[in-house]
Amino acid sequence: MSSLPDLNGDGYRELVVGAPLEDDHRGAIYLFYSQQNGVHPKYKQRIAAVDISSGLQFFGRSVHGVMDINGDDLIDLSVGALGAAVLLWSRSVVRVHITQTPVAKTQGVALKLSWGFDERRYTTRAVLDAAEGQPSSNISVLPETQQCEHVYFHVHETVDYTRPIVFTVEVRLQDPDNGPVLDDGWPTTLRSELPFWNGCDEDDKCVPNLILQSNTDLLDYGQFCAWRERAAWPLCVQQGEKRSRERIVEASRRRMLVEVRLENDGENAYNTRLHISHSANLQFSSLMVKTPPDLAVECQTADRLILQRSCNISGPFMRSQTQAIFRLEFEFSRSVFLDHIQVLLKVSSNGEEMTPEDNINDIYHPLRHDADLLFTRDSNPPRFEIKSESPQAYPGVIGPTFNISHQIQNLGLFPVSHLLFTLEVFAVTKNNNQLLYISSINVDQSAGSQCNVPRVTAAGLPSKEDLTHIPQLNSSTGLALSAQCRLSLLPQQDISVTVTGWLNLHTLLTINFKALELVMTATIELSTNSPLFLREDRPKRHIILEIRKDEDYRIPIWIIIGSTLGGLQLLALLILALWKLGFFHRQRRHKEGQITNDKTREDR
Repeated sequence: MSSLPDLNGDGYRELVVGAPLEDDHRGAIYLFYSQQNGVHPKYKQRIAAVDISSGLQFFGRSVHGVMDINGDDLIDLSVGALGAAVLLWSRSVVRVHITQTPVAKTQGVALKLSWGFDERRYTTRAVLDAAEGQPSSNISVLPETQQCEHVYFHVHETVDYTRPIVFTVEVRLQDPDNGPVLDDGWPTTLRSELPFWNGCDEDDKCVPNLILQSNTDLLDYGQFCAWRERAAWPLCVQQGEKRSRERIVEASRRRMLVEVRLENDGENAYNTRLHISHSANLQFSSLMVKTPPDLAVECQTADRLILQRSCNISGPFMRSQTQAIFRLEFEFSRSVFLDHIQVLLKVSSNGEEMTPEDNINDIYHPLRHDADLLFTRDSNPPRFEIKSESPQAYPGVIGPTFNISHQIQNLGLFPVSHLLFTLEVFAVTKNNNQLLYISSINVDQSAGSQCNVPRVTAAGLPSKEDLTHIPQLNSSTGLALSAQCRLSLLPQQDISVTVTGWLNLHTLLTINFKALELVMTATIELSTNSPLFLREDRPKRHIILEIRKDEDYRIPIWIIIGSTLGGLQLLALLILALWKLGFFHRQRRHKEGQITNDKTREDR
């Protein structure tokens, strides 16, 4: 190794280390810069034998750097090899400032300047003037002198006035292979930002005054009940239950619109952003600008399932004394059902707001959903005919069975839960004679439904009762057996509730009747705190179960004898009346006349 005089102009000597065994004994040398407390651990330059001559061996076995052999005031380096010596000329190191350009020693430097705009966008905002020609220039700088270059450009009309224009200048040597070299630890690039004037006061701070207003298109009670066909609905009749914040969701509604109005009554609002968050039962669909037509709105989140998003309003800033009107569209979720909607809108900017309290709109409304249910009954109820026999012949015998069905269909988009289905069967007489039993209630295609069926108990002996004057058992003429079910329906789902039971034949044979109708009344209703409502107040569907008794009517003997005698007396009176009227005499004369005519014809 060998010590060298200062090569880079930092006032410290340098160190050259030979490595003759490297590169398969071809060799190499390393140049290390010194510092205040020693040598830099990382070498500054490596010169290998293969870079000089392919025939060199053990290059770097000796090094020497004391003399200036070519007379350029720079110390040159001699390196020994196997059977050869190599002389390396030194080159001065130049440090170039963009604003001023000092060089080492007394030597001038030929430099090349390149400049341009660092605009990472499709269309640049600043363009060099046509008179500038190529964006580069060759200059020659002497030590301790300055070189000034004028670059002219113009700025296009743009909406992005927030981010400054970045102007860059790069310096490099015209001839890198000859003459001085640039210090690689010294910056050779200048990056300068040219900001725009923000249009605010001289303090360079903008004070906007953003005012946010919004409302939804959901109907309140007054708007919903204004339709004539809805005036009689229970929701509209019960005036006392109306609340001002509640909104009605019609059965046909699929989406909700939010009209937003944003004004700026202050100075320019830079980086104006609208932050949107909403409840889980809403899905963001779109944002449509109404005025002005050239308003630029960009929303970052494209996933419809995300409940939050941020939108950039009008590019870089919103001008003073301007307003923007746009519409947000949300779709009601089919998987999440809530009893309210909430949309939180918040607008912000880089400036200091005059009145920040009017930058937030919290839209919150409790909801009442129109439960569009179709409730129907079995159109062909069963009819029974029983033969009149002694009731002792059927003690405890199960009579004919019956199946009664009701259908409930959810035509809406929202699930219906805790729907109470109540069935009342008027099958108990005033004398507590039970005419039928309910064995089970079957609900198909409905998970989580629960039904309560009246328990079948061993009844006592039926009592005789005359029901010939009562054609129908209903709420005024009989007592009811009651059964209930708690139902749940998904959107567009229909279920069938089937009631199964049998007639109490022993009781029916004991009581006296000819034809009897049993009324079955089914109702549905929602709980009072349900977010859904029905269009009818406890809708009812009636089914009539008809029972006829085939009686063996025997006529007593005294009625038969009396009827016979009465008939004979009536016949005798009829014959006497005809005789009195001469009916039989006319027949006799007519017959005698015919005999006379026959004898006359014979005489002739």
